[in-house]
Amino acid sequence: MADIELVNNRWGDRTVDEQLRTLFEGDGTIYLVTGFFTYNAYHTLRPDIEAFLSRSTENELVIVVGPTADQFSATIARDLWQLDSGEQVHLYKYPDGFLHAKLYVRTGEHPAVVVGSANLTQVAFEQNLELSAYVEGDGPDDARIEPFADWIDDLLEVCKPVRRRDLFKPVMLSKTLVNWTKKGKLLPSRAVLAHRISYVALAFLLGLFLFS
Repeated sequence: MADIELVNNRWGDRTVDEQLRTLFEGDGTIYLVTGFFTYNAYHTLRPDIEAFLSRSTENELVIVVGPTADQFSATIARDLWQLDSGEQVHLYKYPDGFLHAKLYVRTGEHPAVVVGSANLTQVAFEQNLELSAYVEGDGPDDARIEPFADWIDDLLEVCKPVRRRDLFKPVMLSKTLVNWTKKGKLLPSRAVLAHRISYVALAFLLGLFLFS
């Protein structure tokens, strides 16, 4: 394999999701940092995740997501907790605004990094034109992998564990509304009206969940 493998989902021998699944072929700790993680994408990766966790009790999966209804599916968390039989799965939330990073790392004896534009969504896997770079390290101390692992360590310092109450639908929707309100303040005036309409729609949906 080339030192750096660039792939997309439009041409070539491999696609972005196939590249991501390569991470689960090795042992160690896998970190998934993603702005959006949908259930359909999780369903695609689930057999690889299950095989990875069951292959060795030393294998761990660390996921960092945004704790909002439009960024993460609570169904994923519940299923992962069911798969976890020995403190192997760790879910974290980025607490301050949108998480827009996409970084996927495996540490251990055979480290590897996948970094690019793709979130963990079926749209990214099948529709969008995404660019993803894969680097496989020569050993646990490979200098090419270290900066990515250090960046994740710094990220985890400001993150908090996902709790079950964080996945309560009204809580996730309210956080979605707050995030989009903050984002709307940074948009040009011509886009504010469209986003205000979105806020009203989100508030309406939140009301349905709260009072139904």
